[in-house]
Amino acid sequence: MEEAKTLRKSSRVATDCRLEFLAEDEIDGEAELLDLSSTGCMAKSDQMMSPGLRMKVTLFLSDGLEWPVRVEEAVVRWARGGEFGIEFLVMRPPQLQRIQQFVIKHRPLS
Repeated sequence: MEEAKTLRKSSRVATDCRLEFLAEDEIDGEAELLDLSSTGCMAKSDQMMSPGLRMKVTLFLSDGLEWPVRVEEAVVRWARGGEFGIEFLVMRPPQLQRIQQFVIKHRPLS
């Protein structure tokens, strides 16, 4: 796990929000968001994920705003049991700013 920390691109914060995903091959579902950064997140789902799977992601952040954050393109980087890591590849600047503000307002994980 130490190796993952050294490779991490940005600060991440713990969260208990949820996300929905729509992946290739019409795989869709819901997951619990475990942590979040401006470049990706870790989530937990009943659905098994495969590294390399590309998807669209909708994040329901607990920041008081009604609308969800949409990530147009993301990819599963790792999967272990029901947990998996997603890297955000494509999103509009206002979506990214909202994630960055959420991360700043919450205490980063060490």
